Amino acid sequence: MKIEIKDYCIRCGICVGLYPELYAHNFEEDKIDILADPETPEQIERAKASAADCAVTAIFLNQG
Repeated sequence: MKIEIKDYCIRCGICVGLYPELYAHNFEEDKIDILADPETPEQIERAKASAADCAVTAIFLNQG
């Protein structure tokens, strides 16, 4: 599974705060970095939760 963050992300940091194993705030480039694509069932569930928790629904999960 692959995580994608759309351009309309407002970089509010909710994903970084709740899921620091998946995301980091890149202040130099003013974006959210994806640290790792989920592989285990637990990581996939956390990635799905991060997409649901996104303030502007900018996080998408793609198979592959």
